[in-house]
Amino acid sequence: MPLRFQKKVFPIHFLNLSGDEFERLVFASLFRMHAWHTLDWFGQTGGDDGKDIIGVRDNWYGDPETVVFACANWKAFTSTKGISDIDKIVASLAHPPAEIVIVVGSNVSAETKEKCIAHAKSKGVDAVQIWAGTEFEEQMRFHADSVLRRFFEGEELPRESGAIRELVAELDPSDDKEAGALVARLFIRPAFMTPIWGESSLPAFSQAIGDTINALNTGIWRDREGALISRICPGHLFSNATVKNSLSKTVKALIQLRMDFDTGLQQGLIRSLSSEPDGPYFQIEPVLSRKLESTRQKALKLVNSALRELGVPLLDV
Repeated sequence: MPLRFQKKVFPIHFLNLSGDEFERLVFASLFRMHAWHTLDWFGQTGGDDGKDIIGVRDNWYGDPETVVFACANWKAFTSTKGISDIDKIVASLAHPPAEIVIVVGSNVSAETKEKCIAHAKSKGVDAVQIWAGTEFEEQMRFHADSVLRRFFEGEELPRESGAIRELVAELDPSDDKEAGALVARLFIRPAFMTPIWGESSLPAFSQAIGDTINALNTGIWRDREGALISRICPGHLFSNATVKNSLSKTVKALIQLRMDFDTGLQQGLIRSLSSEPDGPYFQIEPVLSRKLESTRQKALKLVNSALRELGVPLLDV
């Protein structure tokens, strides 16, 4: 019987990195984890007031929210350090951010996490996360394995934030699983999670369906203003036949969803109740609401069929 060798994955020692290298790695990885309207790295300029990276993304209601990241590549991370960073972040902003994430290169005790989270909430920050080194590594290996491989195989990341952004946008996923995670990100947003009757912006809903169709067909995902959010693997380029077929059917379901939505507008089955055309108040006939929900659920189930094949966590349907 021939010998079989297994590849062993060793844990990453982030403490071997300089503070600047660690921040660049976090910054590059974040581009693969979420769809950002903006993501800015302030640590490179020095006086960051505890906030190394600030991102703006949509919350579950489709409204923009600010997330602040503090990078702490310390050998021994203490609650004193975390509380100090939280105080500086809150003091430097006009309003508390929606979320603070402290990314640590070493281990963090449960007690330290609890103290930092409790302190942040007392300052008006509703969501707080403390990523220990192992947790950050887990996030990277799932969402940004291509970034991790490039960095730790000796190819240094650029030093300027704009160059890092361009690099990550052009960087091909390291495997089908990472490519699938990028596809899943298309659907983790209000247009696919909020009940149809609870949509707060009809134009935004229609735009989200359209840019998802374009992303699955072309591999280019753009925001409402046409700016590039990310590049993904278009459905037809996956080698797995089941994945390719499921994503092709997903596109057809989304096209049907958009057609039904547009027809509803033309026939008066969807009526705005706001003074502005894109206001948050509208009325939708129950029969059309049920039809749109059914078609959207069909699309999400087809996406899940592809994600299951790729080993990616499924969407809530």
